[in-house]
Amino acid sequence: MTRGAFPLLLRRLWKPDRCWLLLTALTALALLPLTAPGYFYTAHDGRHSIFFVTMFDEAIRDGALWPIWAMHHNQGYGYPTFLIQAPLAFYVAEFFVLGGMGITAAVKCTWAVAFLLSGWGMYGWVRHWAACVVPGSTAHSGALAGLLAGLLYVYAPYHLLDIYVRAALAETMLIGWLPWVFWAFDVLIVGGRSPGWQGRMALAALAYTGLILTHAFALLAVTPLLAAYLLFRLWLQKRHLPLPWTALASQTATVALAGMAGILGAAVFLVPLLLEGPLLSQEIWVSDTYNYARHYVHFGQFFSPFWGYGYSDDPAGANDGMGFQIGLLLISLGIVATTALSSLRGLYPRMVLFWAGASSVSLYWMTPAAGWIWEALPLMAILQFPWRLLTLATFTFSALAGLMLCRLLATTTQASVPSALLFGMAIVLASSPYLRPAAYDPVEPWREDGRAVFEFERAHPDMLGYTTLVQERFTETALTPQYASALLQDVPLDTDRLERLGVVGGRGTVIDHYSRSHHFGGRVLMSTPGTLQIRLYAFPGWQIRVDGLPVPYRVSHPHGLMEIDVAAGAHTIAVHMGNTPPRTAGLVLSTATLLTLLGLWAHSTQQNPFFGKPAAPVA
Repeated sequence: MTRGAFPLLLRRLWKPDRCWLLLTALTALALLPLTAPGYFYTAHDGRHSIFFVTMFDEAIRDGALWPIWAMHHNQGYGYPTFLIQAPLAFYVAEFFVLGGMGITAAVKCTWAVAFLLSGWGMYGWVRHWAACVVPGSTAHSGALAGLLAGLLYVYAPYHLLDIYVRAALAETMLIGWLPWVFWAFDVLIVGGRSPGWQGRMALAALAYTGLILTHAFALLAVTPLLAAYLLFRLWLQKRHLPLPWTALASQTATVALAGMAGILGAAVFLVPLLLEGPLLSQEIWVSDTYNYARHYVHFGQFFSPFWGYGYSDDPAGANDGMGFQIGLLLISLGIVATTALSSLRGLYPRMVLFWAGASSVSLYWMTPAAGWIWEALPLMAILQFPWRLLTLATFTFSALAGLMLCRLLATTTQASVPSALLFGMAIVLASSPYLRPAAYDPVEPWREDGRAVFEFERAHPDMLGYTTLVQERFTETALTPQYASALLQDVPLDTDRLERLGVVGGRGTVIDHYSRSHHFGGRVLMSTPGTLQIRLYAFPGWQIRVDGLPVPYRVSHPHGLMEIDVAAGAHTIAVHMGNTPPRTAGLVLSTATLLTLLGLWAHSTQQNPFFGKPAAPVA
């Protein structure tokens, strides 16, 4: 492979430019609080981010390469958490865990990866715009604009809130991945059907697959924005090149094919989610505290400097415990970019208007005035909190600011790295008051095993999850005493002591148990034929064997568990979470799609333009 075949970003790792180095160094300042001893467990999802990774690691070590079951939820009955939680952030954390780190340290490193990705992605995308959208830009001015846009994105208030107030691991990874997807599709459109289009299409599709695997939010909220941008970008190509209709149709088909391939690449997550997700009781996650109508953002809150570590617990907005500001610098640059268009013509002002419009729509969608939209689209209730769309607003305002900086620096003869560094430091200083969590707690061993899940559910019994087979809700189970004993004695949780098996009919004794994330079981000695309860939620995929032979199970009411009939005598019980038709279908679709995309990329004859200069600039 020739040197030109390596992506520009990878080459930059060997020979970094000054702007990229400055961006990386200044981004690292945002991560300094992560280097402090302890962890911010009191953040909104602080504990969840730890025990999700804990149970993901248990599943991986049990041989489940694509985990489904999280065994400590619901007082030990378990839950198919990883059926509904997109896994990319957990795989990144698992990389660090398998490298020898503790769970908490791995979570901190995953946040660091997400923040670096966010800055680098915005940097590369804005440099791409400087080359093909903004007249008069040079490589130097484009790099400076990318540096500042990357810093604005990294230090956007909601981005910092997502880690130090919310501790939302998956959503932070989503923010980090967003600019890479738009950059990849931008390059695909600009390059057209020139040689190498197959590789560009493959990379765009793979980037979109990665986006879906960061957070289910991506499919509901990001995809409409991406689709709107791609249609707009294709229209710009037609208007400004100009393209013949046949070429436009060909480009549109290529973009659509990349989008469909991106969705198919994530089928291993999406197909089970769509077909098996409805078997989980949803009302608890969209009602009461999670009712979207309680969490609108009132317009003044977008401009308020308030910063808090509480919750959005006031429907009127006046006493919310957390802030929803966009950020003074982002808003100011957005206003300047929009109001300075009267004398401009061509591609740039239209791009500015698109991102200004997208920013305005994202803000409107979060306010009470948009209640009619939420009511008309019931699926949106799954988002729970309208203010989650601050993820999109942060992204769109940063893109808008990046465009404006490209234009400004292209027309400024005195643009230099030192002046950009001063502006960059101003960005850092403006957000420095937000670079801290509410409090640090020591990382005690119990916080990194199943005892942490148990303790959280004991403190928040309203957070237990149920399947549609559960007839009677509960707050304690037969496994509760073992969790409580381990926590009280401050000894590591021995999962094999969890009483997974119980004789509920006939006479018999359970000799021993074992619990290993996706494998459960034990031995029983029955004096008479009887019924054995398996203390796990009944759910598709469970395979039960008695003395090595498969047996069917029935639902054990009222808690929706499993039970089987056993004959008199000694028996070995083995329970395994296996595949189902939806999971197998999703795996086959994803594997076939990803292999095809990798083949297209590997055999593309042109140098990979994804990180480099666009193949066909339009301005």
